[in-house]
Amino acid sequence: MQVEGSDMGLGQNPLGMTMSPLNIMTPSPSSIASSPGGVAMDGGGGGGRRKPKEDKICGVCGDKALGYNFDAISCESCKAFFRRNALKGLDYFKCPYDEKCKMDISNRRFCKRCRLKKCFEIGMRKEYILTEEEKARKRQKIEDNRSSQKVIRHLEQSGLMIKQEPGIDSSPSSSLQETPLSPSEMGMIEEVVNAYRASLEISVETDVSRQHPSMEDLVNIAEISVRRVIDMSKKIKCFKALPQADQISLLKGGSIELLILRSVISFDKETHTFHDANDSQEDAMNVGQLKEADGRLFDEHMKFVRSMALDLKVDETTMILLLVICLFSPDRPNLFNKDVVYKEQEKYSLLLKKYLESRYNSTDAQSFYPKLLMKLVDIRNLNEEHSSVLLRVNPDAIQPLMMEVLDLRGDRDSDSDKTLSPIPTT
Repeated sequence: MQVEGSDMGLGQNPLGMTMSPLNIMTPSPSSIASSPGGVAMDGGGGGGRRKPKEDKICGVCGDKALGYNFDAISCESCKAFFRRNALKGLDYFKCPYDEKCKMDISNRRFCKRCRLKKCFEIGMRKEYILTEEEKARKRQKIEDNRSSQKVIRHLEQSGLMIKQEPGIDSSPSSSLQETPLSPSEMGMIEEVVNAYRASLEISVETDVSRQHPSMEDLVNIAEISVRRVIDMSKKIKCFKALPQADQISLLKGGSIELLILRSVISFDKETHTFHDANDSQEDAMNVGQLKEADGRLFDEHMKFVRSMALDLKVDETTMILLLVICLFSPDRPNLFNKDVVYKEQEKYSLLLKKYLESRYNSTDAQSFYPKLLMKLVDIRNLNEEHSSVLLRVNPDAIQPLMMEVLDLRGDRDSDSDKTLSPIPTT
């Protein structure tokens, strides 16, 4: 059954992509007969003669019809007439000819009452007409789906999303129910979530003042977050299986992006402060303190944090999976095993998709997934902003680990005897 041709296209899925009706309908005998390989036999044993395709006739006026509209076969003219007038009801119209008007193509416009009465008689249903509010919601959904499709293409082109393999039905219309995770998928999620939570036990003694902090102070305060990122990564088996050189390249290349993602998890929506679950309130940084160091950069950072924590309301598990996807970025400099890293990122990207499908119905999951991955593109832009600011810090005021991770040495210490602390990957 097709609901109003112009409002509910049969072959359109929620992402705005056109699908062949053959994918979702069982072909009728007439369609088989008209297909190149479909030969219909007539009742008298006609020896393989093709059955001629029958034209559909409007049940109201006899004009040529394309198919069902409002649950009855009707032409485009009667479909539009019914949509405009059905909700008014028969009593709204008067017939000047004792309701004996003949309905055909030439006189269907002369009497609205008799035409509408004939529409109801052939089974057209007014409850299938969308209200203005429903039309507005549908238009918005179509627009959202078009935007999502653009995001998906951008992510595929950027290598941040895996292109759907041909032949795999990813249409969210196939199921409106949540899809449970398999035991192996639950085990993978449990591994990374436990790794993240265990990393919160790491602590660092520091005497860096949190009152009126400079940019150098903020960099040193972030050392605890960096050590926790490193500790979490070490607890993920597939990361530990990489050569040490690749581990260091992934951590150094993704350090700023990983810290930005961690800040979303540590953001307290009630107090508008940043602190991890095991930290005391004395260690929390409020938004005012952070803004003192660099207001413009902080505004962009907070815009991202709020979009994730407040607008999208991303949960902890989703953020941790995004952290791992970001960690395994195959385009980091100086990587030797790019293919291995790419496969790990692909694995966790699919795991995120499966996790969303286990929490939301498939329609919402399909919409949410590309929005989350698009945030990794936003982080790349934020990374560039942070990097340009870090070029202006005084390296002599930065802790050795942060100097190494953020690669702040450059050529400034090439003649120095200072020994930098290596990243603790083992």
